[in-house]
Amino acid sequence: MKKTVVFVSMLFSGIVLSQKITPNEVPGTVFHFDSEKFEKRITDRRHSKGKISNEFIVLPVAGKDTKFSLKENGLSENRLSDIITFDGVSEDGKSSMKLSVFNDKINALVKTDQGYFYVEPYKTGKNELRMYSAFSDFGAGVQCGVDEDHMLSKELNQMKNSLSVTNFPYGGQIKKFRMAVAATGEFTAAFNGDKDAALAELVNMVNLINKIYESEVAITFTLISKTTDKSLIFSNAATDPFTVDPNFSSAANSQTGFDTMKTDGTLAYNQYDIGHTFNILSTNAMTANGQAGPQPCNDTSKARAWSQWSLTMPKGMVANVIVHEMGHQFSAGHTYNAVGGSAGSPTFCTSGWSAAAAVEPGGGTTIMSYGNNCTSPSDQTNTGEYNLNYFNAKSLDQILNNIQNSANCYTTQAVNNVPPVANAGADISIPKNTPFKLKGTGSDNDNTNLSYTWEQADVASANDKGAFGSAITGTGGYNALNSTTAPLFRSEQSTSTTERYFPKMAFVLNNQNSPETKEAEALPLVARTMKFRFTVRDNNVTNGGLDSDEISVTVTNDGPLSVSYPNATGVSVSANTAVNVQWTVNGTDNIKDKVNILLSLDGGDTFPITLASDAVNNGSKSVTIPNVPATDRARIKVVGVINPNAEFFDVSDNNFTVSSTCVAYSTLISPVSSVSAASGNAAANLNMSAPPAAGVSYLSKTFVYNTPSVNNAIIVYTNNSMTQGSVVSITNNYPTHTIKFRVTKTGSYQFQNAGNSFLTMAIHSGNPGSTGNFITSNGYSTGGGGVSASNTTKAAVLNAGTDYYFIASNLSNPASAASYTFNVTGEGSVYKTSAPPAGYSYTFTAVNNSTGKIAAVSTSANFTTLPVGAYIVKGISYKTSDVSNTSVFVGKNISEVMTSYCVNESSNSRPLTITSGTVLGISEADQKSSGITAAPNPVKDILKVKTEKQVTHYEIYDFSGKSLRGKPKFTEEISFKDFTAGTYILVLYDNNTKVYTTKIIKK
Repeated sequence: MKKTVVFVSMLFSGIVLSQKITPNEVPGTVFHFDSEKFEKRITDRRHSKGKISNEFIVLPVAGKDTKFSLKENGLSENRLSDIITFDGVSEDGKSSMKLSVFNDKINALVKTDQGYFYVEPYKTGKNELRMYSAFSDFGAGVQCGVDEDHMLSKELNQMKNSLSVTNFPYGGQIKKFRMAVAATGEFTAAFNGDKDAALAELVNMVNLINKIYESEVAITFTLISKTTDKSLIFSNAATDPFTVDPNFSSAANSQTGFDTMKTDGTLAYNQYDIGHTFNILSTNAMTANGQAGPQPCNDTSKARAWSQWSLTMPKGMVANVIVHEMGHQFSAGHTYNAVGGSAGSPTFCTSGWSAAAAVEPGGGTTIMSYGNNCTSPSDQTNTGEYNLNYFNAKSLDQILNNIQNSANCYTTQAVNNVPPVANAGADISIPKNTPFKLKGTGSDNDNTNLSYTWEQADVASANDKGAFGSAITGTGGYNALNSTTAPLFRSEQSTSTTERYFPKMAFVLNNQNSPETKEAEALPLVARTMKFRFTVRDNNVTNGGLDSDEISVTVTNDGPLSVSYPNATGVSVSANTAVNVQWTVNGTDNIKDKVNILLSLDGGDTFPITLASDAVNNGSKSVTIPNVPATDRARIKVVGVINPNAEFFDVSDNNFTVSSTCVAYSTLISPVSSVSAASGNAAANLNMSAPPAAGVSYLSKTFVYNTPSVNNAIIVYTNNSMTQGSVVSITNNYPTHTIKFRVTKTGSYQFQNAGNSFLTMAIHSGNPGSTGNFITSNGYSTGGGGVSASNTTKAAVLNAGTDYYFIASNLSNPASAASYTFNVTGEGSVYKTSAPPAGYSYTFTAVNNSTGKIAAVSTSANFTTLPVGAYIVKGISYKTSDVSNTSVFVGKNISEVMTSYCVNESSNSRPLTITSGTVLGISEADQKSSGITAAPNPVKDILKVKTEKQVTHYEIYDFSGKSLRGKPKFTEEISFKDFTAGTYILVLYDNNTKVYTTKIIKK
């Protein structure tokens, strides 16, 4: 439904306003790009003999123009005359892409630390492109039918109980499969019989999906010459070897077509490793579907894959379908645990359920799940992002096992990438219905662009089928919370932390230890054993390296642990007074007989103050509230620390007030990007400035329009495409309501008008607003002084530490007293800043990760004198009269500082790694030194070294260059038992001469 409101008045000086509330706006950002000019530049170089390199393209990534260097890739066996494909890497090395150019058509898939983004000319004007997240929902119909024949069943049963941890880590080489893609006559007819255009569509799709397979499983696909010379691009639907099933995609029909091509001499089995049929649907509806089954390298089944789509479908959504179907070809089953289907296909999800892979609650969120397809009779879609472009660990297991045991006809190519190392920690026990935290460790010696994924790894049983949270029962008649095997927790990935709270802390702090079913964050109510996988990706720009580790979590019949005081609303205490903290034990002392009691001053975002350590877990402990800053957002946390990587806990239900004379202020420091520098190097001088005081963050705000109102410019987009950079000033001086704010995290944000009343909303980087500081808006010009406004601004990337201005106008003059509410969605939340109070100062601290103690302080975060180690940089505001010299903080942990002085620490932090600067120099020649081998690598306990050279001593270093063994005498068996998981350097010596150096991965 659209609502249009038109205002025409002399008071508006000729401005015509209309508001269209459009719930299904096209996702993404439209930006100007001269495709014709770019294509001409490429064409001018296309006729060179060598592959094109030293090219570039600039795209708006993460809110700023990012330059990518381009190099022609080897997608096809033979170079194509009309279409060219590239690999791209950003200047900072953190983003990469696949790009294809056909005439003046540009398509790309960009991988960033914020996920995957597609670029294409979808519903844009001339010389415009659209960039949208792979998570985007275009309201399209997407379906998959797994090819459940006897071969698939056999393959999946073989995989059901397998765990391919032995296949990890990987990423030191890339596996290449020769891919034959055939296009039906219907496919080519959709391009008016133009085989070149049909081939371009086909090549573009394979180029896009290669980005995901190279990143996720170090696999790439090369199109065979029979595809690229158009021998497999058929133009006549009546004579091609394929039968189009009018009801759905047919993997069997694809294989039959490839068998026919073998028989008639078009394509021999030995000319390809994996096959796939593409078809175009003759409909204006946005739709795509596919069906596939195993397996590559087997002549009678390697082309069991059919994908089809309508030309109205965005290319990125099509690529997602093909990636999913090819997962089936490598024996990856559906990871969702849902039943039913959609209104038009009520048993679709039931029939596609996999007994070997159902590890995700509801419709699931990762590549091999069903996302939002399972909506009837109950909507089983996970809230938030449900189109994640990575494989679940279960899918990785199945794909890697298939490659190891069956689909092994690939060729390999060594690459310059050392995979990361993952450690999920030791197995633990926790009480039922009690929040808990897991913390993994991940390291990578040649890449700091790591991401970390925690996933539950329990496969649903037949009776668990469809059991989802507390609200939806499975075939066994019980819900997931009361199952001993059903999946409870969704997949979650982070680029900033190796830890995960179950459920998310936002639910715990909102008294929702058992969140709504669709959140897929359900605590177990019964004793059971849960398996969790911790997967580390290095996000290498060439091909991905991954490692994965598993932890077993035993849920006992004890619990829940529950804080009972202070728990009610209206509790108020004074600093420097005693409080009797109370909690319900419920047998949790059988797991941990001691607990810690922590205090938060910010509503539970952080718990920096330890009120009691190793208190007896008996339900009561008297603690003293120290002289902390006054707050009305205090919370208590009672936590049983199982080991450094795991804990169970509960948090008091409501904020309580602490009255105090201390008013040290809250802050968020910026930037928070990680830094690695050699000791003494200038790079360790972070040169940071004290931030302003930070108010309470929010995701929703109500304001009265004329309280206050100030005259300001009203800037909107020039057209309904809302093209980035194309804006116009409707009026330069009109009543507006302005709110200054910052965001807690850098990322993409949108602002939504919660009501139906007309309101233009614009975000600016300066005040007053202008076309020069405009960032985004919900409005656009309709010409002739007209303005239209949707209820949501176009998404835009906002940077932490930067002041922004929300400028709203309802075009009333004088300003009306109307009330409005806006909601914020994005990577973080929004907060107000203010000047620090008088009598308070600010400094930065470097906290040693190993000891938890402050190692250095500096007003500018200059930490060039720090010794080798890993640190966390935090900010501290403090009462100047209390602290004569901030050096008194050194040697104390944050809790000790906060209980001794009037201080307040920042809510966020910045990682800092100080290295020795020693270049250990591991060359290819070192690692391939004749006569010396070290195995196994990765190693669990004992590394065996065989050498034909004279070796007298050895040394093991960590990657900071720190010596760990002190040069002991050489033995052929070197123990790594006492080392934590990570990457180390082994150096062999003949007396004082280094004879061999290599990297060793400790599992």
